[in-house]
Amino acid sequence: MKRALALAALLTATTLAPLDATAQMPASQVILENASVRVALLTFVPGGATGRHQSIESEIGIVLEGELTVESPTGRQKLGPGEVYWMPGLTPHDVRNEGGRPAKLWDIFLKRCD
Repeated sequence: MKRALALAALLTATTLAPLDATAQMPASQVILENASVRVALLTFVPGGATGRHQSIESEIGIVLEGELTVESPTGRQKLGPGEVYWMPGLTPHDVRNEGGRPAKLWDIFLKRCD
């Protein structure tokens, strides 16, 4: 079990780097974290991106300010303030700010649902 978790962590860590080496990762401020959920506020500078990555947990993203582009195997969507995306666990995706001003995103990871 420990080996499986270590492998999953390694695979996740190696997929976090942006595809474009010049893209800046978003600044992340963790607001709440416990055994069930992690809530973070991400701030994307213009041109900033998460890079193609995936996590074990399912993810909900809620755009607070600006506009973000989300790419996944299901397609590409542009989201503005108040719009939401759902990403099942282990789904590769990228979130980018292709606009000219900063963007903010509530990023919610569902670790377990008791």
